[in-house]
Amino acid sequence: MCAKSTSKNANSSKDNITTAMPVNFGKLLIYLGYQVRQAQIAVFRDIALRLKELDITPGEFSLLTLVANNPEISQTALVKIYDLDKSTLSHAINRLVDRGLIDRKRPMHDRRLYALKLTNDGQRVLQKATREIERQENIMDLALNPGEREQFLDMLVRITQKLSP
Repeated sequence: MCAKSTSKNANSSKDNITTAMPVNFGKLLIYLGYQVRQAQIAVFRDIALRLKELDITPGEFSLLTLVANNPEISQTALVKIYDLDKSTLSHAINRLVDRGLIDRKRPMHDRRLYALKLTNDGQRVLQKATREIERQENIMDLALNPGEREQFLDMLVRITQKLSP
């Protein structure tokens, strides 16, 4: 299984020369993990461009969505959902708080936690971002036959469950 790879290195002595050479991918192209990763790269590259003017990342979109659908959710709960360390999640939350998209406060019932809630600006940004995500979803649907979306989602969920600890 070969594919063509085009490379151009502006820093080399061969400026403006494009060479095409066959690349042998070995068994990579038949590995599900490789293909899933290639799809993820394409999806994230595309959505990063779509969300650029909103200045949010795909991960921040996910956080905004969870906070919108779970008002007063704690940072601790999000750490468990994402299976991240506290500092990584705190950095992302701090960025959203600093931008005025999320409010963070300590709930009266447990002063050790921070409860999160979307601000009005956060709701507006999430609505715009959701429209971009849905545009991308519609484009991906064009690559699928009727009924395949549900099958594909089911397969991805099963793979995730099988590989999760």
